[in-house]
Amino acid sequence: MATLFTVGEMAKLSNISKQTLIFYDRKGVFTPNHVDPDNGYRYYSADQLELLDNILILKEMGLSLEEIKNFMENRSVDLALTLMREQQKKMDQRMERIRKLQKKLEGKIEILESFQKDEKRIVFLTKEKPEYLLLEPVKGTGDLLEQDLAQKSLLCRAKQQNYPYYYQIGAMYSRENLKAGQWQRASYMFLLLENPVEDPLYLEKPPGCYARGYHTGPYQSSHDTCRRVWEAVREKNGQPGAYAFEYCILDSLTSRSSRDYVTEIQIPVAQGVPEHTERRERRSVF
Repeated sequence: MATLFTVGEMAKLSNISKQTLIFYDRKGVFTPNHVDPDNGYRYYSADQLELLDNILILKEMGLSLEEIKNFMENRSVDLALTLMREQQKKMDQRMERIRKLQKKLEGKIEILESFQKDEKRIVFLTKEKPEYLLLEPVKGTGDLLEQDLAQKSLLCRAKQQNYPYYYQIGAMYSRENLKAGQWQRASYMFLLLENPVEDPLYLEKPPGCYARGYHTGPYQSSHDTCRRVWEAVREKNGQPGAYAFEYCILDSLTSRSSRDYVTEIQIPVAQGVPEHTERRERRSVF
């Protein structure tokens, strides 16, 4: 007599739940092929063990139950090769997305760790790599409302052009506005890109020396920190670069109150660079 298995036995042998097997049966993906003529109970046969293993492999590869059903009904060597190549391509794409996400997380962790260490200090640091920025001009007075509108336009443009970007938004303040005391008048909003692009509003933020300070609190008061960073550069006989860069670190996504928002202010130092500047682990703080 052939070896037969109940739903529970087959589930235990394959390390899945009975509910999963019942669901596969309902969907027509994997059905018991033996019916007891006396009581009508259905059983799986021994040769279905390997078949279930293959179905579970296809499921693990990312196929839907409908795709698995269609494949099993029409399976052949050629179809199997086509399927495996398609899944390999999809896996490569998923791995690339995971790699990019991992890189984003590493960057975010590094930023938050730097904030915890230097929350109350102004630091001169050396940026050794460029950053790639997509810009959007801020119209009108450059206030927070105009910045929000420019930010929405910037994100829409990046998606339309399919530019690969990090989820890092910021604002740029011109040296002229800062010298005039217009600390909250932004010239551009920017989006940090993963790589350079061909776009008339693309900017490569160069490596070099930057003065950095962190601001905790509402965006409306970030000008206080920007002023402190600006004054720190001048006290060191430095020449502020053409734009100050303001990065959003913690916002409504992570904080319940605007009192807990964190922004990072960076001002490039064009001249009079301090003798000792930070290079990742090594820091010089005044």
